[in-house]
Amino acid sequence: MSGEGTSGEANGNEGGAAGAQSIKLFGIHMTARTVGFLGLVYFTNALPGDRLGIYFLFFVVVQIGSMLSNLGVGQALVQRIGEGRDESGAFSAAVAIMLAVSLLVAALAVLFREPLASYVGADVAYLAAVTVAAWLLADVLIRTVQGEDRVLLAGGLQLVQDVVRVGLGALLITLEFGPRGLMYGVLAGFLVTIAIGYVLVDASLALPSREDFETVLGISRYTMVYGPTNFVYFWLDTALIGLFLLPLDVSAYEVAWQTTRVLIIATTAINQTIFPKVSAWAGEGRYGEIERVLPGALIFSLIFPLPGLVGIAVLGGDVLAQVYEPEYRYAALAMTILATYMAVEALQRVVNSTLTGLDRADVPFRSRLVGVGLAVVLNLALIPEFELLGAAVGTLTAKAVDTVIQYRGLSKLLDLRVPVRSLAWQTASALAMGGVVYAGATMTDLPGSTLGVAVLVGVGVIVYGGLVVLDADIRQVVEQYSPVPVPIPRLG
Repeated sequence: MSGEGTSGEANGNEGGAAGAQSIKLFGIHMTARTVGFLGLVYFTNALPGDRLGIYFLFFVVVQIGSMLSNLGVGQALVQRIGEGRDESGAFSAAVAIMLAVSLLVAALAVLFREPLASYVGADVAYLAAVTVAAWLLADVLIRTVQGEDRVLLAGGLQLVQDVVRVGLGALLITLEFGPRGLMYGVLAGFLVTIAIGYVLVDASLALPSREDFETVLGISRYTMVYGPTNFVYFWLDTALIGLFLLPLDVSAYEVAWQTTRVLIIATTAINQTIFPKVSAWAGEGRYGEIERVLPGALIFSLIFPLPGLVGIAVLGGDVLAQVYEPEYRYAALAMTILATYMAVEALQRVVNSTLTGLDRADVPFRSRLVGVGLAVVLNLALIPEFELLGAAVGTLTAKAVDTVIQYRGLSKLLDLRVPVRSLAWQTASALAMGGVVYAGATMTDLPGSTLGVAVLVGVGVIVYGGLVVLDADIRQVVEQYSPVPVPIPRLG
């Protein structure tokens, strides 16, 4: 495909605006992840692993309910509103669909109340049903704001949600509510998001027409697979660990998962910024614009996962033991594999968002069906035999296959230019950083304390940051996606 010609100045302005917005959104997501990280540290120290496992299994149940029930409405809503469709009609149809689905989820939760209690270790059917409904409605509001191209505001809503979840959860644990206090915190976060989001959205509630439902469901027949497949990739392994292994294993694995998820913050930020623009460019036939931004998006998406993977491979066990609890150290190898997963996930998010923006959601639809099937088979086969390691390997393998299929599909639609040299330099910089950190860890006693681990991480950040920007293309991407001038030294 070839795009329409635009002026270089216009291109630069659009790219710079998108970059500034992405880096600001990255800051919001980084703050949210920091809040979540601090909460996780507190939770692991305040509750024994087996009791914390009850909360994680409750969250698995809520994830199952929400991801299997969202029907891809959120993703479809972003695209339809981004295309300039009737906002209020699409928004109202989405709310109506989610309310109807919530009633079905509530009925199923009550029907399977006893099996749920046996699996989780607590009677949570009613609380889970209400939390799922709140999650679905909160997601509709956040997605509507994203579709209105106010991604910073949407990011702010998600940050408020995390602050409420962690803050109230920590307070209730202090008041000896135990795992149930964390559950109440999750519900409160969604309810606050609904209350604030409804005030902020430009769209208003109205009686949706048949055309409104068709507008949303027309694309959600493909995007509806995102929820179930996201569950499979992010939660099926934890769910099966809860079924086959012990609550402590659930906690250790989830701590590893949550720690590695910080690595894809930059990808999340850039996707939420670029996706509405990709949809608009595709609608105008400006495919050259899409091809122009993709190399930079790929570079930026891996700016954190690559050094994070190397750092976790070197210090993973010490992070689990010193930052959290020594009983979690045995999940270190699994955490390294999950960090690899995050690098693959970062690439797939860029490809997936581009395909969906091109109105070719059928490609990730098919690839994810393959990946999901593979993940189910591998997790069922490997977890009973290899425990946490088997779960991580099975999930990573499925995601890698899924990503390859999606990339091949996108390469048939666009003239893709993979920035091989820059990605190789990122990798080399990460490995050099790993060597320095490994030397510091083996030659000193720093890994024996939380402060020492923090020092080693800081050294790694300095080494990697200093090396990676020596590449001209990477330096340009960093400068482009920064809202203010960044004083980056140049050679020569």
